[in-house]
Amino acid sequence: MIRRQTSSKRTVLTTVLVVGEGDTEKAFLDYLKSIYVTRFCGVSVTVRNAHGKGPMNVVDTAIRQSRTGEYKVVAVLMDTDLPWTADVIKLAGKRICLIGATPCTDGLLLQILGEQVPTQSLRCKEALLARMNRKPFVKEAYAQDFPKQLLDEKSADVPALKKLIELMAGLSPASDR
Repeated sequence: MIRRQTSSKRTVLTTVLVVGEGDTEKAFLDYLKSIYVTRFCGVSVTVRNAHGKGPMNVVDTAIRQSRTGEYKVVAVLMDTDLPWTADVIKLAGKRICLIGATPCTDGLLLQILGEQVPTQSLRCKEALLARMNRKPFVKEAYAQDFPKQLLDEKSADVPALKKLIELMAGLSPASDR
């Protein structure tokens, strides 16, 4: 019996780690992943939750999580309502892309929806809950209000969204530092 050799080409994936500051960030990032990262697209995206505690903790969580795998691209999505100190920026270094949501992720989401963005995080949260009429802590909550077509259109006007979509494509966007 003659055995044929099959050439199995192994596809090298671009591995991406994105750490969100909290539950809302994680849910939104998971939603973006569900619509932009398709099977056999050559990109593997891992989303993690830093569970808050400020910018230093978010960057530290990204560093610790990045040690568990070999990620080509590492990024964090965090609010800008707490200042990013020089220590946070130094800790992130050139390895971690910092993406800021001004003043918070709820504000970023309102901006994508074309709504007025309050300057205070609490007001942003209230406005988003009133607009979406559901809790933004699960990825399914975003399907109705954030269709792919809207995200694609708004990415031209919302730099943080553009960077997040680039991440889902395996690209390393410029940091917000």
